[in-house]
Amino acid sequence: MVKHWTQRSPGHNVGKKVRLTGKSRHGKNRVREQGEDWEVVGETDTVHFRTSAPGPFLLLHADIKGRDGHHARWVSIQRDPDFTLEML
Repeated sequence: MVKHWTQRSPGHNVGKKVRLTGKSRHGKNRVREQGEDWEVVGETDTVHFRTSAPGPFLLLHADIKGRDGHHARWVSIQRDPDFTLEML
């Protein structure tokens, strides 16, 4: 049985800060709306949604809080279609 990402031991990137840069129109809009500085809160090899990007994936929380709470998103470490990722 595959463990849910919250049950796995934290990856070596958890706790690190990253900066997102939008590549696609969608990515550029998300960075403009939710900020470019994020924190890694999870890491996994696979995600349970359709994507063309290969794993591993990082679960990110935005450093800024929106009116609906904190924003979160999964980003592929390599070849994400919407974002480039820079470790800070």
